[in-house]
Amino acid sequence: MEIEIFKKDDRELKFLVTESSVPLVNALRRIFISEIPSMAVDYLKFYKNNSPVFDEIIAHRVGLIPLNNSSEIYIAPEDCGCSEGCEKCSVTLSLEKTGPCTVYSKDLVSDDSDVYPILENVPITKLTDGQDLKFDAIARIGTAEDHAKWQIANAAYKHVPKLDFNLDKCDFCEECIPICPKDILYKEKDEIKVKDIYECTMCRACEEVCEQGAIKVSHQKDSFIFFVESYENMDVNDLVSKALEMLSTKLDNLKNLVENI
Repeated sequence: MEIEIFKKDDRELKFLVTESSVPLVNALRRIFISEIPSMAVDYLKFYKNNSPVFDEIIAHRVGLIPLNNSSEIYIAPEDCGCSEGCEKCSVTLSLEKTGPCTVYSKDLVSDDSDVYPILENVPITKLTDGQDLKFDAIARIGTAEDHAKWQIANAAYKHVPKLDFNLDKCDFCEECIPICPKDILYKEKDEIKVKDIYECTMCRACEEVCEQGAIKVSHQKDSFIFFVESYENMDVNDLVSKALEMLSTKLDNLKNLVENI
């Protein structure tokens, strides 16, 4: 497997994967979206809630607030002997507010400075005069295999497109150029050329409009364009490194199992 990065910022990464196969890149995609451990609120302990929103709804909203990922500091609940969480496997984020006000994610006070809400202005509920909200939110390590609140990235891939032009059939009517939704085709001298093949969506609009059958849209079997978007719980560089490390470990384990059969 060869990887070439051609688009990157603080949150998104787009790279080219060559000399690979669909099962392998799909395994990498599944690791990104469901297997990387992260911190999220697992359950709430309510002490007072006379707001207009039920406990269950507030618990659901708080659980979906993204937290800074500190999964390397804490151990997973299944590896800890406690039943409801301790300092080894959980973090408590407390909230106490009295109306009138709007309660936001920034009002959560964590007992660990390494675990905090990434987004400060996520609304939880509104309180009017005489309404109070007080609870402890217990954050623990988990994966998106158990619940989407632990998902920290989105990932997708597609085959690298391939456009073949048969110049013997082409009469250079140029109808394929304006119909392309990505505007990647252009004419240069006596040829139809492609600006950026990676932007092609393989919609086949150019192939279908060509009455001479001079255009053939296909894909490269062993090359893929991979896209990763971090939900900001982790830096995208750390995210990719972690996913590749987990994939390598899985492959090594599979190799050992096969050798021991």
